[in-house]
Amino acid sequence: MHLRRRQNETEANTTTSSLETDSSGNGEDFEMPKPFDTALSNNFTASCAAWFKTFLLNEAFTQCHPFSLMLQTSSAMFDVSKSFFRISQTLEETCRADMTDCASTMGQLARDLIADENCAVDYANDNPQVLQAYNGLIAYEPLYQAGCLRDDSGSYCYANAVTNRSATTDAYPYYLPLGVPLLGGTRATCNSCLQDVMAIFSSFAGNTTQPISKTYNDAAQQVAIVCGTGFVNQTAAPLKGLAPVTSVPFTPSLALILMLVLYLFQ
Repeated sequence: MHLRRRQNETEANTTTSSLETDSSGNGEDFEMPKPFDTALSNNFTASCAAWFKTFLLNEAFTQCHPFSLMLQTSSAMFDVSKSFFRISQTLEETCRADMTDCASTMGQLARDLIADENCAVDYANDNPQVLQAYNGLIAYEPLYQAGCLRDDSGSYCYANAVTNRSATTDAYPYYLPLGVPLLGGTRATCNSCLQDVMAIFSSFAGNTTQPISKTYNDAAQQVAIVCGTGFVNQTAAPLKGLAPVTSVPFTPSLALILMLVLYLFQ
């Protein structure tokens, strides 16, 4: 696999320099996207609305810059995804976070979210934003690994995928860990990035507490049709461990899918 994490200052400086020389943007005015950066709906219980306000200001949470939550809930993330330079900057910040510490934070927040005194009623009623928050919290680790994946030239795989206008479905597989199924007819580019991303997702798909457990197998079969049967594991890899959270109804965001399709085909 080509998953590479920041290991020393030299690597960090090399990556930063490569971003700074990109002519498509100026790093000085960059603002990191944030989850739920548009107005929350009014369809919350009072206790859940109060919890959300506290949750979004939680410093341990905000310092993680969770890719898994920004994908579905950040308007700014949608905007930066139009620029290879900007999305690379975003991923750079996301991947600076300590995955182990942040995964622990996300797991605790997921448990707090569905507690009776917080959003249990909203969760039971399938409140879309509560489900997005929960799925994003428990899918932090697989999407951290996928989001921080680089190709052989050092570029982030997701940055390549989401800005590839000649293959407009390359970014679709990244939504699988959030419970969003791969759209029929998706023909993502059969490269090492896709292969490694699917291998990461396969390793989590055997965990029934993860949304990817509901979306991986069908997606892998679609990828195998396009890329060949040996390209990807067509069933989940053996389960290595259970996440300390409960399962959730996997409700894809139709609005998100439509927004992504409209952008890619504009």
